[in-house]
Amino acid sequence: MLLSQLPKGTVAEIHSVVHPQEDMQRQLLTLGFDPGETVQLMTKAPFGHSLQIKVGSTLVAIHSEDANHIHLCD
Repeated sequence: MLLSQLPKGTVAEIHSVVHPQEDMQRQLLTLGFDPGETVQLMTKAPFGHSLQIKVGSTLVAIHSEDANHIHLCD
């Protein structure tokens, strides 16, 4: 499952982050989107263009397009 598909309020574990843009890959990892870290979808902006994600104990907002490159454990 992709992070962008995670139902609101559900906690999941990151399996991998594979972004085609190297700088965005680095930025996501810097924000804490590391394999093995827990994530929870807190809110979706209108029209779903951005997501508020709890990564560990930190709240982060990212674009839903970038969330398409964060793979979660089954």
